[in-house]
Amino acid sequence: MRGSKCGVSCRSCYYYDFRKLCAGCAIERCLVDSCINGTSFSGITHPKSFCKLRTYCPIGGERRPLPVLLPRLRKKDMLKINFPSFVPQIDIGNRGSWFWREGIDAPAIFVPLWQMILNGDLLSEALSKGLHDFLNFNGKILLSTVMPDELIDKLTKDDYFKLIKELKPDAAMIPDNYTYVDAPLYQSWSQTMRLISLANDFLDLDIPLIGLIKGANLGQIHVSLSREVEMNYVSFVMPARELFEQGLLGDLLSHVLIMLKKLGRVNNKKLEIVIYGVGRKLGYKGISYSNFSWFLEAKHGLYFRDGKLYDMRDEKIRFKECYCDACRGNMPQDLINLWVESPESCKRILALHNLLDWLRGSKSWVGGR
Repeated sequence: MRGSKCGVSCRSCYYYDFRKLCAGCAIERCLVDSCINGTSFSGITHPKSFCKLRTYCPIGGERRPLPVLLPRLRKKDMLKINFPSFVPQIDIGNRGSWFWREGIDAPAIFVPLWQMILNGDLLSEALSKGLHDFLNFNGKILLSTVMPDELIDKLTKDDYFKLIKELKPDAAMIPDNYTYVDAPLYQSWSQTMRLISLANDFLDLDIPLIGLIKGANLGQIHVSLSREVEMNYVSFVMPARELFEQGLLGDLLSHVLIMLKKLGRVNNKKLEIVIYGVGRKLGYKGISYSNFSWFLEAKHGLYFRDGKLYDMRDEKIRFKECYCDACRGNMPQDLINLWVESPESCKRILALHNLLDWLRGSKSWVGGR
């Protein structure tokens, strides 16, 4: 509204006109606006050799693409995934993270699709066998579509359908999108519409589906979430690692949980949510989590206890015995001593201990009545 920073008049913009989805360019730190005023960002904004925002820029470049329009939404009967309190992520290319080979059970795991996309041999083997036979895992395999931004545009709807049908997971997320809070609102609304459109397309798959909670602001999150609930999605993942690292997750998550409760009541549904990529338990009762921190943090000698992360030398926990199936009565000090003698053995025990600590907890958060 103030200067049309995204490069298109609000009065001629589909997102502004259609149910007032967009309130105009009120964002204070828009990259296009910064670029116009002389501040460019290497690899992102013009006049560098490649600019991700050229099609949204009012000062030149390629012709602006047509807006992604909201499709006519369909419905499909869906059951909850019934997320446990913690769904471990694994590195499908690192068998050290395949914890079930150590005799530890978990009802479900998340397998990241992007790791297979970047490893052709791994993908070929997984496609030929299916994920269950490839991993020899008896629990639920949930396929994660959360991936680096540079990979998101490489896959079409047909690519996703083919991969999911051949990998045979027990459930799959709808395709990820990218959102930047400092990018033009026209761009982020396009991504929101794309997410809704693909969620609608995914109803053709004969497999349990998981919705995504994403958006560059609360308005976009509410629009995408309410449309997914309208399509009967009941299980959701909220990718939150970057939000958590930037200190933005707390307030946003409170609003999201309120949205879920209200949408659950209005639509008479019980909704469930996984906070994805956060390696620390937050102060909300019953929320489910998923991360790879249980494995990664062990490489740095970090130790989970009751969902909190400690250096093994921390006096609060250093001499406290642990009777999980990995530690069997050992203290962190014992693991410190083992680290000196056999670092890899210590990291293995520490990773399993961290996993077991995360696996303790209540069932998932439930909205609705």
